[in-house]
Amino acid sequence: MRLLASLALQNLGRRKARSLLLIAAVAVASGVVFTGATLMRSIDRSMAVGFTRLGADMMVVPEGALTNITAALLTVEPTDLVLDQDLFARAAITSVNRAAPQKIARVEHSGIGSHHDSVDLIGFEPALDFTVQPWLVEKLNRDLRPGDVILGAGRTAPLGSELLIFGKAHTVYGRLGKTGVGTHERGVFMSFATLEALAGSVHGPNGPPAALQQGKVSGFLVELAPGATPLQARFAILSTVKGVRVVTGDSTMSGIRQGLAALLDGILALMVLMFASTALMVSVLFSAIVTERRGELGLLKAVGARRGQIVGMMVIEAMIATGAGGALGVVLGILVMRLYERSLVYYLETIGVPFVWLDGPHMVAVAMLAVVMASIIGALGSLYPAWRASRRDPYDLVRGEG
Repeated sequence: MRLLASLALQNLGRRKARSLLLIAAVAVASGVVFTGATLMRSIDRSMAVGFTRLGADMMVVPEGALTNITAALLTVEPTDLVLDQDLFARAAITSVNRAAPQKIARVEHSGIGSHHDSVDLIGFEPALDFTVQPWLVEKLNRDLRPGDVILGAGRTAPLGSELLIFGKAHTVYGRLGKTGVGTHERGVFMSFATLEALAGSVHGPNGPPAALQQGKVSGFLVELAPGATPLQARFAILSTVKGVRVVTGDSTMSGIRQGLAALLDGILALMVLMFASTALMVSVLFSAIVTERRGELGLLKAVGARRGQIVGMMVIEAMIATGAGGALGVVLGILVMRLYERSLVYYLETIGVPFVWLDGPHMVAVAMLAVVMASIIGALGSLYPAWRASRRDPYDLVRGEG
């Protein structure tokens, strides 16, 4: 193997211009793929963080319930009307990607702030939520636990401090950013289990609010499935579920979200085509190299080189060249991404979408994958020409026939 690698390096050094052109071509392709893959993953993460801040696509509430529609968020207003928590799980509507249930109860004498202040207690399911947690601007360095609460931007308390609600101690887990929506500004957010545990302590003229009952919710915040339109989802929900009202938000953001998802899929397809075209280019180039070096290969076979050694030498030569091109492409990709920080990243931040770069370990993994893929392309591209040459007789190769 060491001898084959040494011969491959010598062959690359004898044709420096051709080798450099091959490395440059692979570097361009690998740089595009590395940059594209990194940006795709970063944009995908940014969409997950940023576009969820733009709220749900629509909201499903009981008929007669009050709602609040703003440019930022769709929110359910406190009401005595409730829906079953498993409503969407039973309905299985294909045009709905996610449905996040929420409980909202407006209570007094809670002990938060002034004793007589009206407070919105808002319950959500952390595993299903996509509209509350993305607004967290600070939180404890751990997962949300039973007994933890998240404060709206209009309330202040140190993280980790104790907050008494109806005499029961709760831990301040985090705080939301400013949304401009009343319930989110003054609300106190917690998991369903934490909110339901307070039901026995809430006293009103008609007992605890209906939303505090186990298995009941105030409404659902809905995200559309990829490719689904608000009209399709609205019709599917109203025809499947009875006694509900569907409130649609700003359809522009739904279109942006789905359009970007389609754009990322298109970029992925283009990267696959680029890798395939690079493999074909390497194959054509090595077909020409084999034709040029028929005499050399014939002499090697004549002195006892086996077919596997001939193929191995050519494949290793291609892998060294394309691997070097892949590494150079990664360096070029990093330089290009520095330019994106001044253009794409700045634009996304101006429309309120924070750009989340791929973290260091994942970026290193993508870089290594790009180099490995470049080497594999070299191996695949050179395999067939080398295999054809290895099958021919030494005499024919030396004479340059066939």
